[in-house]
Amino acid sequence: MKRKLEAFFKDQGFKDFSPIQEKVYQPLISGSNVLGLAPTGSGKTLAYTIPLLEKLVRGEGTQLMIVAPAQELAAQLTDVIRTWAKVMELKVVSLIGGANVKRQIEKLKKHPEIVVGTPGRMLELAEAKKLKLHKLRTVVLDEADELLTEETLISCRELISHGPGRIQMCFFQPLKLKF
Repeated sequence: MKRKLEAFFKDQGFKDFSPIQEKVYQPLISGSNVLGLAPTGSGKTLAYTIPLLEKLVRGEGTQLMIVAPAQELAAQLTDVIRTWAKVMELKVVSLIGGANVKRQIEKLKKHPEIVVGTPGRMLELAEAKKLKLHKLRTVVLDEADELLTEETLISCRELISHGPGRIQMCFFQPLKLKF
């Protein structure tokens, strides 16, 4: 882990990675596609955030896109990721439906390295050529099972098609234990 992130990790009261964080760290750093399954509250968001932040180049435009199925989840993810991205001096923009689209377009003009949002709004902005994904390296589908349903699968596919032909794909999903 890069020194700045490691120091912040310890400042946040963490000593060691959780099992999901440990398992996906190296594959994410190396550019492998990843399917991460772990129970809610196990640290999935940081499992992909920390290694993927390490790979980003400040000032190089949007390189990481995180897609969530709901506005509330996208807002929560933005808060967490923004906190960690500040450590690396990276910009994060939230792109969710229901929010002021003009304000989102203004924020995109600052060329954030990371965008977090819902598929509908991000696709709308990509098709309007406001969200530029030509430098995209990695896509994370958070709560992938909800994004890969009939209604959102098409939007996700179209959104990803606005990026380069080869990108790292990461699917994260809460593990639902049944007793």
